[in-house]
Amino acid sequence: MYMPMSDSAAGSQYYAHRTDSANKEDWQTLKAHLEGVAKLAKEFAAQFGAGEWGWLVGMLHDVGKFSKEFQRRLEGERLSVDHATAGAQYLDERWKKLGANAARRRIASYVIAGHHAGLADYGTPASIGERALCRRLLKTIREYKMAFEQEMKLELNLPELQLGTSLHEGLQLSLFIRMIFSCLVDADSLNTEEYADQEKFAARGKSCPLHEFWPVYEQYMRTKFAVSRHPVDPLRAELREEILRAADKPPGLFELTLPTGAGKTLIALGFALKHAVEHSQMRRIIFVLPYANIIEQNAAVFREVLGREAVLEHHSNVRHEKDDEDTELDKDYAKMSQKLALAADNWDCPVVVTTNVQFFETLFSNKRTRCRKLHNYANSIIVIDEAQMMNGEFFRPCLYALEELSRNYGSTVVFSTATQPPIKQLFENQVHLQPLVADPKRRFEQFERVHVTNLGSVDTLALAERIAGHEQALCIVNTRRASRELYEEVRKIFPVSNKHVFHLSARMCAAHRQNKLRRIRKRLRYGLPCLLISTQLVECGVDIDFPVVYRELAGLDAIAQAAGRCNRHGRLEAGEMYVFEGQLSSGKEKWLDVTASTARLALEKYKGKELSVEAIRFYFRRLYSLREGAVTQGGASDAMDKMGILPLLDELADELMFPFDEVARRFKLIPTVMKPVIVDYKGQARPLLDKLRHAQWTTGIMRELQPYVVQLYASEFEAFRKAQELEEIREGVFCLRDTRLWYKDDIGVEPFLEEFRLAEIYAV
Repeated sequence: MYMPMSDSAAGSQYYAHRTDSANKEDWQTLKAHLEGVAKLAKEFAAQFGAGEWGWLVGMLHDVGKFSKEFQRRLEGERLSVDHATAGAQYLDERWKKLGANAARRRIASYVIAGHHAGLADYGTPASIGERALCRRLLKTIREYKMAFEQEMKLELNLPELQLGTSLHEGLQLSLFIRMIFSCLVDADSLNTEEYADQEKFAARGKSCPLHEFWPVYEQYMRTKFAVSRHPVDPLRAELREEILRAADKPPGLFELTLPTGAGKTLIALGFALKHAVEHSQMRRIIFVLPYANIIEQNAAVFREVLGREAVLEHHSNVRHEKDDEDTELDKDYAKMSQKLALAADNWDCPVVVTTNVQFFETLFSNKRTRCRKLHNYANSIIVIDEAQMMNGEFFRPCLYALEELSRNYGSTVVFSTATQPPIKQLFENQVHLQPLVADPKRRFEQFERVHVTNLGSVDTLALAERIAGHEQALCIVNTRRASRELYEEVRKIFPVSNKHVFHLSARMCAAHRQNKLRRIRKRLRYGLPCLLISTQLVECGVDIDFPVVYRELAGLDAIAQAAGRCNRHGRLEAGEMYVFEGQLSSGKEKWLDVTASTARLALEKYKGKELSVEAIRFYFRRLYSLREGAVTQGGASDAMDKMGILPLLDELADELMFPFDEVARRFKLIPTVMKPVIVDYKGQARPLLDKLRHAQWTTGIMRELQPYVVQLYASEFEAFRKAQELEEIREGVFCLRDTRLWYKDDIGVEPFLEEFRLAEIYAV
């Protein structure tokens, strides 16, 4: 409990932050900072019943600034002062005298000690370096106690730890510490910003409550779908009504299993908004998707429905800012864009659209910047779109983290996909997973609009000739190399005019891909010849509709997603889908081999019903039994927790001796090191690059440059760099020196050497 002290001369002697002015009247007092941060952190943590913990760490996080040395540093002396350790030590000593057990004392110690450098491993007294928490709790630091205790009269009682039961105690307790950490660092950042940059702080503004968007959605749906435009529209409307009726169910875990083409994006948005109306504590919707290109499309839909200001995209290709402010409209746009850019710090926005990588790595991160938004996962409706595409090697820790968010943080989680993995079985039937579609089998049968033919093994030339025989066809293959070589073979068949032959892969920047997709959609809409060879980046959520689709053998979930690009709107009685086994894909991706061989079994067993609910269930049961079987036979760790995240957290959970730094290092959904390179696509990036070269503040410019970034494997990046084909615009930021030489309209970045062309394995 805090007992306020009257203002006094002593109370004005200690400061948290300063301005450029030597006039201390403009400096932020330490007392004001601690009180402000504590108030905000308490408000944030109260969302999950831990307000007292938030207040406590807020009040003590900067007490080390009461040292004379820190005050001299503010006045300009070059001194190194560890102010973060002080509060951790103070609480630990105080609670130890009160008889609190060591484990409970460590909760606040982790958070306070790490509020700048990040949550550290607990470590041992013999740990190398000073970062380990146990070393820092023994560290000798500058005297601050007398000034602190004179200025701030605190009763530091140990708050209750009000957590319910859990399926994994280590995960539960470590996530609670991360949540309190998130509350503190966000509150600290906001309070400091309010003092140091009031204009920026004011630009954040306030968002509308989530439930106020439900009438907006209803009006949009009435207007947009007043008249059926496609044969499947009445079925989509019927499905939407069924799912909306389930929105009044209590918050928890839900399955949304819909056939491709059923309108899943708008249905999921409608369910989430109606759920927020029924449960007023819900503060935001978080859509989690596997690829940035899907996010761009879905976010565009959400903005069309709810308005631009309601939707935050948080991924690598996003840009929120605009420099041109010549008109009032541009000023409004710039103001709104600035608000969204600021919301990316902590996800303070009604609807957030993000990637699996951003969402899940935050749950296991220990870094201040990334964890800042974590507390806003509480009381959210989290839609895991294309749930089957969560990284299989981290499947189990991801699932248990989602279950913990539902169990103890008031969130609803929706697993949304046409190819639902056996989530309940992966939880060993310990959770209540509620279906939003009563009879998925019947719904899949209603949406059957594709005839599947298994071609078996097909050589590249024969495949190219088959594709060239169609007016409009899409072919999806497993690797960049295969897509490029097949594209070249198809082009050879049309030596005079091949402008209707397209190629897409992630060797093209996002701006280039979006431009290509606009041209492709236009040709499809007007019935013009259009042949597209692509990697799987068009497979999920990309709204294109071909009468014929070819798909190289892969997992049955991938085949089903590809089928969703075939006769998507039901204009034909049946579209044609051909599954084939190609010759160009590398055999280096072992998991791809497993999924493909399992899909082959499912295709043979369910001939004529290849995309049915039964086929998909068979596929996943077989696939995960193979994964588990491989574990048992090999004696290795859990293959769905390959890095051993859950055992690592459980090992010393009783003592709360968590290795936060180690967990964050291990939990990387994309282990392959990729390096970003900017390409000056159609001259659009050059003005931004010139501006970046001399800019004092780079964040906004870097966001604007993201649509012109291509990710290269580290080895190829180094080859380009050593050959001086990359220009370093500023430290760590590289662009292609000669775009005309190395960047082609049909394939994107040319491989630097043939070995890189041949080495491209399962990559989009």
